[in-house]
Amino acid sequence: MKFIKTLILAFMKKKSYFYWFPRFLGLLLIPGFLFDTEILVLFQSLILLHASLGLEVIIEDYLHLEIIKLQCLSLIKVLLILLVNLNILYLL
Repeated sequence: MKFIKTLILAFMKKKSYFYWFPRFLGLLLIPGFLFDTEILVLFQSLILLHASLGLEVIIEDYLHLEIIKLQCLSLIKVLLILLVNLNILYLL
């Protein structure tokens, strides 16, 4: 457990989590092949995560006003959480 915390903190410091985080979550799909509902939840959640990470990169690159940038990034994170929750509720 301590190794995982150290690994996560190292990724957050280097800002390389946007590279490793989707790959780590991709590994979570492997056990999901046993159950259809679980694979759908994981796969659709990863698609939404991938879309939100792409939008975050675009916003960080092209928006130069910090307040608007932070508002857009916060809005994307909130919408991602809502869409993943709706996705899970829909499949249940």
